[in-house]
Amino acid sequence: AVVSTQSTGGSGSEGSGGGSLASSSTSFPSSSRTTLVNMITGKEGPVEEDPSFAILKSQPDTITIHVGSVRFLLYRATLLAHPKTMLGGMFGEHMDRFTQADEAGEVKFESVSPEVFRAILGYYTDSQIKVPFSMNMYEIKEACDFFLIPFNTTTVIAKNLASFMNELSNDGAKSKFKRFLKEDIVGIMAACAARGERECHIVCLKEEDVVDWDPEYPPPIGDDQLLFLKKNELAKFLKYIENREVAKAVLMEKGLIKIRLGIEGFPTMKEKVKVKPRGGIQVSYFYVQRPFIAMSWEKEELRSRHVDFMNVSTCQAPQTTSGDQDPPIPQNLNAVDEIEFVEQVREGNADQ
Repeated sequence: AVVSTQSTGGSGSEGSGGGSLASSSTSFPSSSRTTLVNMITGKEGPVEEDPSFAILKSQPDTITIHVGSVRFLLYRATLLAHPKTMLGGMFGEHMDRFTQADEAGEVKFESVSPEVFRAILGYYTDSQIKVPFSMNMYEIKEACDFFLIPFNTTTVIAKNLASFMNELSNDGAKSKFKRFLKEDIVGIMAACAARGERECHIVCLKEEDVVDWDPEYPPPIGDDQLLFLKKNELAKFLKYIENREVAKAVLMEKGLIKIRLGIEGFPTMKEKVKVKPRGGIQVSYFYVQRPFIAMSWEKEELRSRHVDFMNVSTCQAPQTTSGDQDPPIPQNLNAVDEIEFVEQVREGNADQ
């Protein structure tokens, strides 16, 4: 049912598969693909044939598809046996609407390699895609997505089981994080936006974690206003670096910027309180390692950070302080160091 021949003057190069295939076909415009997908999935009803599309002039029972430097001669009935796939829809009832052939009457796909396309055709001939160990599983996955072929344990027979499972995990992780984003994360982001903030930093805690900060001596957490979300499922999900990479890709697709995902120490409760000899108090906190998500939706990042130095007045910081006024606190001190610094200066003024 499938005959492939090597082309002597074909355009395109082998091994150029991967990436987005939606815009890679010179014979299949992306707008036509969108319409065809809607028809296959039932989102669009019957449409009238568009006479502006060229009708294939080849034999009615065979179709020639040019992939890279290889020409594949296929029986049309082989493709029509799977009408819910892209190739089955392209060469079906509305072939003249969705298919543009070149001068030789051939349909071209450029960004998928001949090796990957040959493996994909196994679905039409044997209902199985047999993937050798050395073949890139990501390219197979991308091709299956483009041609609307199911990518699962029934249709794909992979020699490299680990690579196959990894792609299945990526698919599952993407769907799962989209659910987390909709049900848990967007609400926290909206609360930050309602306060006029342009970014947020969310720590994903376990449900059994107890957060008990001393209101007078909170932990030194820097300039970021840390928010936390207690959900065991999300904390477990984000502990894998592969899942964090998938989550970052989803957030980038949503238009967010300055995205950071990782694991950091988060202060939960006081571990010990130490009274210093000079009257200061030092509070130590107990830290747990938990995943976090940081992102921003700021659109005018460079403009909002602009400072016109011509209009900024300078002032001289006072060199001395009175006994009834707290001295200026140096930068880069945490809450405990600030208290100790003020006490030391006050004691020095009293001695004078």
